[in-house]
Amino acid sequence: MANRPTLAALCALAVTTLAGPALAQDVYIGTVDVQKDQVILTRCDLADNRYVLRDQKGQTLVAKLRERLKTLKAPVYAEVFGQYVEVPDEDGNGLDVIGLEHVTAGKSCHLADALPSR
Repeated sequence: MANRPTLAALCALAVTTLAGPALAQDVYIGTVDVQKDQVILTRCDLADNRYVLRDQKGQTLVAKLRERLKTLKAPVYAEVFGQYVEVPDEDGNGLDVIGLEHVTAGKSCHLADALPSR
């Protein structure tokens, strides 16, 4: 009979194998808002890339964020963990959201917002 550490390692290996392939994900930092009933992330990069945020099957992270955005003071900063997908719209960029962190009202990470206004 196998000892406990060996049995635990075998169970962990079995769960990992059954879970399927890992999804490629990245962290996208920017501001979020609702446009045309879609939650849009405007990334804090020089190009201000835009992404349509989508819930993965069985998830409601984006739906809950859409509701929260109705009461939060813009701009709203967020760190989005997601997998890039192409979507048929104006921009063609989307993210299947895996996680959301540090959603903060009244905060921006865009360079233009940091410059003094004239």
